[in-house]
Amino acid sequence: MEANYGKTAQEILNCVGGETNIVSAAHCATRLRLVLKDDSKIDLDALEKIDLVKGNFNNGGQFQIILGTGIVNKVYAEFIGIAHITEMTKEELKQQAAKKMNPVQKLLKTLADVFVPILPALVASGLLMGINNILTAQGMFVPGKSLVEAFPAIKDIAEMVNLFSNAGFTFLPVLIGFSAAKIFGATPILGAVMGAIMIHPDLMNGYGYGQALLDGTVPYWHILGFSVAKVGYQGTVLPVIASAFCLAVIEKRLRKVVPAMLDNIVTPLLSVLLAGALTFLFIGPVMRGVGDVMTNGVMWLFFDLGALGGLIYGVTYPLLVITGMHHSLVTAETQILANIGTLGGSPTFAVVAAANCAQGAAALAVMCRSKNDPKMRSMASASGISSMLGITEPAIFGVNLKLRYPFYGALIGGGIGAAYATIMHVLSVSQGPCGVIGVICIRPDCMLQFMVSMAVAIACAFAATMFLGKVLGQKEKENKASSNVENKPAPSIETEPGCIYAPVEGTAIPHTEIKDATFAAGVVGEGVGIIPTKGEVVAPFDGQISMFFDTKHAIGLVSDDGVEILIHVGVNTVELNGKHFTPLKQSGDKVKAGDRLLEFDMDAIKAAGYDLTTAVLVPAPNHVEMVKTGEVKQLDKILTTS
Repeated sequence: MEANYGKTAQEILNCVGGETNIVSAAHCATRLRLVLKDDSKIDLDALEKIDLVKGNFNNGGQFQIILGTGIVNKVYAEFIGIAHITEMTKEELKQQAAKKMNPVQKLLKTLADVFVPILPALVASGLLMGINNILTAQGMFVPGKSLVEAFPAIKDIAEMVNLFSNAGFTFLPVLIGFSAAKIFGATPILGAVMGAIMIHPDLMNGYGYGQALLDGTVPYWHILGFSVAKVGYQGTVLPVIASAFCLAVIEKRLRKVVPAMLDNIVTPLLSVLLAGALTFLFIGPVMRGVGDVMTNGVMWLFFDLGALGGLIYGVTYPLLVITGMHHSLVTAETQILANIGTLGGSPTFAVVAAANCAQGAAALAVMCRSKNDPKMRSMASASGISSMLGITEPAIFGVNLKLRYPFYGALIGGGIGAAYATIMHVLSVSQGPCGVIGVICIRPDCMLQFMVSMAVAIACAFAATMFLGKVLGQKEKENKASSNVENKPAPSIETEPGCIYAPVEGTAIPHTEIKDATFAAGVVGEGVGIIPTKGEVVAPFDGQISMFFDTKHAIGLVSDDGVEILIHVGVNTVELNGKHFTPLKQSGDKVKAGDRLLEFDMDAIKAAGYDLTTAVLVPAPNHVEMVKTGEVKQLDKILTTS
């Protein structure tokens, strides 16, 4: 049956606060992106029940609803019609969303926006470096030799791979300059030129600047009384971004004052000249210092704080993923890797990989627990595997955050795995997918400990999630069920004195046919058995709960006119000790006919080998008459007493 996209759009609109709460909307390949006036009006519970909705999250001022490829565009077309809003691009929506951010969020988002477009280049270079590691590492496959030494025929291939892998990092300032200029509103190619200027071969190589400074051999330009260091910015990130920002400011102002006929000549000339001069005079030296402080801070976190530093980073990283700011961390890692000759490698890769694998393990634990929820089981399995490979958003937003307890389990496992990786000084020599396959990005002598840290993160996250699922998961389910029953009014029916109405839906049989000798003999009382088709018990009359058994499988009630009954779900289900039962009321509660009293997992109880026939019994000496057999709906009249 073809999906009703109009209905889905209307349901989504209702769940996000209605037409008056929409500021703007756009969509990407898989997600409906909304900017809302008041996020508190979102009804997440109702939203998650919509069939086509696969998940949701709030990121950078945008509320994003995951619908999937081929669906989102159709729902979006319906949505903008019923919400009476105009179509917007993702860029226009980002501008709207940015108005809701504070300065720190804007800064982190800017760093993320600069690096996201160049991540494919960094990943490709990183993976090529990983391949180069495999080819040149001593003793990895051949005792005492690298593969290149053992098989000289592949030497030229190794040299080519090494060349390809280094190119992205050698000319990284050019890539950053292009991307940053585009983000800041300057001409992108001029940003690339600024990046090229900063690594020009006529400049002293930036990697030797520290030693030259100590030796007093730094070359200078002497211009108008200023001594300008003739030093390049290889291995830096922040100076290039700041230079691109300066370029954008200058270019925008020049565009406003330079006559149109001279604009294409004068504006690029003056923009590059002025931005370049300011970069070497002030911006570059200052931002080089800031970058060094940032790099030293990261290294201090891992090498001085040790396990505690790794634990902090491993627990914090998924929280940054939620905000979408995790891409800003690429700034620090890129600068560390660009200085690999002096630093030996980056400690952040293994920590992030541990955090990602932990999210995947938590999702897989949910899959194991979701035997009666095919939709969640499917989503958890797919997103769990994806997370193990380094793509965590589906697991975090589609499964773990939705249920909460898996996210807590993932934080525990990720933190422990990250702490282990830090203790063992696991370092990466390149960038790549932060998951188990990222092992090729790890320094050869650290590869074994990297895999151990992943195993630790996965095992701890899985175990923690399974445990929390039994504790917090059941408690949240009961709280949610209690909330639902409080908010859902009971059906209004006219009850008659001495009448008992069906508390469950199913097939009614005389109590003598119940497959339990005690019930069949009428020892407890007379009444009916109902073979249920729905795992829900409602009040059979107006009255009060006299006893809700600790094992949750049985309820005693007294009607307002004094009739006592026992509702006993299943045969011998006392042996389950409350497992698979969710009480919605408690002893002493007043109830109206139709109030929901109990939920039970029919499939799980059947799988455990128990008969689900529910006994509805009136104790002696009452005279009981069965008025309906066969199929019954909830609140059908089934018994009369006298």
